[in-house]
Amino acid sequence: MKKAHEEAAKKNEEEIKNLQEENKRMKKLVEGVSSLALTNQAVKSYATGAGLQAEKETKNDFTLDMDGESHPSKTANTTGTAGPDRRHPFTDRVMDTPLPDRWKGFNRDRYNGTTDPDEHVDAYTTHMSLYTTDDAVFCRVFPTSLKGGALSWFAKLPANSIDCFETLIAKFDVQFATSRPHHLTSTALVGIRQEKGESLRTFIDRFSKTAMSIRNLSPEVAMHHMLTALRPGSFADSLCMQPATNLDDLRRQAAKFMQLEELREFRNNARAEASGEKKEDRER
Repeated sequence: MKKAHEEAAKKNEEEIKNLQEENKRMKKLVEGVSSLALTNQAVKSYATGAGLQAEKETKNDFTLDMDGESHPSKTANTTGTAGPDRRHPFTDRVMDTPLPDRWKGFNRDRYNGTTDPDEHVDAYTTHMSLYTTDDAVFCRVFPTSLKGGALSWFAKLPANSIDCFETLIAKFDVQFATSRPHHLTSTALVGIRQEKGESLRTFIDRFSKTAMSIRNLSPEVAMHHMLTALRPGSFADSLCMQPATNLDDLRRQAAKFMQLEELREFRNNARAEASGEKKEDRER
C-alpha cells in the first residue's frame, strides 16, 4: 500500500514537472509571437511612413538646385492652369495669349530694383510698342525685363493676381517707389523769371529744361508759368494782341521773336564793328 502511494506521488511529480515544462514552452511561444507581431507592426508603420513620405515627395512639384533655390521640377505642368507648379502671377487669359511671330526677346538693360522704376517702365513700353499693342503680351514679356531683386519680387507674386498690364505696373510702382529719385513739381517753375538782358531763346531753353524734369507736367500749367515769367517787351505785348492757344502755339510764336532778336543783335554788332573800324581809321 505504501509502495503504491509512493509510486502515485512520483507519477504526480513527473506530471507536474511535465506541465511546468509545457508551461515554459507555451510562455516562450507566446513571447515569440508577440515579438513577431510587434516587429511586423513596426515594419508596417515604417513602410507606411516611408510610403507617405515618398508620396509627399512625389507630389512636390519643386526640386532644389545646387544654388539652394527652389525651381519647378522637370515634370511640372507648363500650362496656364493653376497648381503648385505655377511660377507666375498671371491669369490663364494672359498666359494663353501667344507672343508676336517676329518677337525676338527683350534686348534692353534689365531692371534690378535700384534705379528709377518710372524710367524703366517708359523704356519698356516704348520698346514693346514697336512689336505689339496687346496688353496680355505686355504682361507676359515684362518679367524678361527684370533681374536680381526685381525678378525675385516678381516670382513671389501670388498666382492669378495679375490680369492686365495696368495691375502689374501698379504693383511694380508700389514695390519700388523708394528707388524713385526726387522729382521736381510744378512749384519749381514759380521761381523762374526772365532776367534783365536775358534773350528770349536763353530764357525759353532754361524754362524748358526745368519743365522737362517735372514728371506728368500739364501743358496748361507749363504755359501759365511761362507767360507769367516773361519780362515786359515786344513778345509779351504781341501775346496780349494774339494770345497763344496752347503751349505749342506759344513756342511757335516765341520762335519768330527769337529770330527777330537774333537778327537785331547781329545788326547791332555789325554796326558796332563798322563804327569801330571807322574810328580806328580816323585815329590813324
